[in-house]
Amino acid sequence: MNNNIQAPEAKGKEFEINLLDVAIVLARHIKLIVVLPIVLAVVAYIIARQAPDVYTSDTTFMPPKQASSASSLVSSLGLPDGFPGMPGGGGVSGANDLYIAVLKSRTMRDEMVDRFKLFRVYKTKSKEAARNALSGLTSVLTTKEGLIIVKVTDTNPQRAALLANGYVDVLLKKNNELALSEASQRRLVAENEFLKAKNRLGDAESTVKKFQEYTGLITAEPEIAALRSMMKNTELQLAEMSVYSTANNPDYIKVRQKLRNLQAEIGKAQVGSAYVSKAPERILDFTRKTRDLKYAESLYQLAFQQLTAARADESNTNFAIQVIDRAVVPEQRSGPNRKNIVMISAAAGLLAAVIIAFLVEAFERTKNNKESVEQLKVIKSYLRWR
Repeated sequence: MNNNIQAPEAKGKEFEINLLDVAIVLARHIKLIVVLPIVLAVVAYIIARQAPDVYTSDTTFMPPKQASSASSLVSSLGLPDGFPGMPGGGGVSGANDLYIAVLKSRTMRDEMVDRFKLFRVYKTKSKEAARNALSGLTSVLTTKEGLIIVKVTDTNPQRAALLANGYVDVLLKKNNELALSEASQRRLVAENEFLKAKNRLGDAESTVKKFQEYTGLITAEPEIAALRSMMKNTELQLAEMSVYSTANNPDYIKVRQKLRNLQAEIGKAQVGSAYVSKAPERILDFTRKTRDLKYAESLYQLAFQQLTAARADESNTNFAIQVIDRAVVPEQRSGPNRKNIVMISAAAGLLAAVIIAFLVEAFERTKNNKESVEQLKVIKSYLRWR
């Protein structure tokens, strides 16, 4: 019973002794613990003071809602099919992710390097080095509202704003050069089909015209019907005039002569129709060519309707990139945060000093312990090269 009662007190004493040991170790190496953080803080301050100020400028834009537009742009820039964000790929889908992939693409960065002569700015000899330097100074992120923000950091505030706006300008250029939306692609297809239908109709009309000129065949039925209608009206007029005019009346004679002329024209047309009836093979060819002409006319009308609808759809479709905020020249620097650098360096120095103090203390105690010395010899023997 006495042993059980005294056990907690023993543990308390042991814990108290351990804390005292820690305090003794820290007190013994107090100079190291105080001097090392101060030295590291001073060194960090000197280095931070020599580091140039940097400025960050950002531009915000809203991409088109059609994910297919971004897909076309990604394909045009030569990105692989499995690129993160591509439909069917392993990344997150959506137009924002696709446009972020475009902004981070090698083709986009090369365009920026060439456009702003970044070889000279970053003092690099290869395009890859300039590209990597630009990539390290650029960040692209998306907001929960669906906007994309491009941030560029540079030692020159004017150049930071210029590069941030340059990303969007290059993207707008690419977006305008390509038929990015489904509506634009439908319009291109409709224009191609309309051109084919127009050429086909022209060929059919030319074929029918040449055939008529070569054979002399015409369709007499419409002409005969028109002449008969005129003749019927003339007969009615002549009947009305006979009520109040004599046969020797000049107006009556004039109308009667007109009726005779119409009868003669109908006779000529009927003769032509009789001629046609004697050429069955030519009639069959003419019928086929006329049918082809009507078919070409139907295709032309259909293609024209599709083209009109595609153009209206394209005009009503919003596939342009909308710039919300263009980058402006930053007035305040974004880094380096010299105060944080000094504080972090001092904290790191303090931690390193405490660790070194305990390592030195452990090593000194090991040298005074015969058993530990023997164990160290065994460890050294295993660590030797054989």
